[in-house]
Amino acid sequence: MIDLVIDETYSESHVESAGLIPRNADIISSKVFVKNNKVYFFENLNNKKLRLFSIINKESYFL
Repeated sequence: MIDLVIDETYSESHVESAGLIPRNADIISSKVFVKNNKVYFFENLNNKKLRLFSIINKESYFL
């Protein structure tokens, strides 16, 4: 299993290889991924990398 760490940067393919599934997030400017009962929020960086900035419980996030 790949551990993702807050404030680290990742490629989108790296995030998906960790088993996270992308979800549409039209209201916010973040990339959103889900896995099991967690929702992961990533900031798009200019160099085509993603910075993980928040992980919350799925029940706290309404898609």
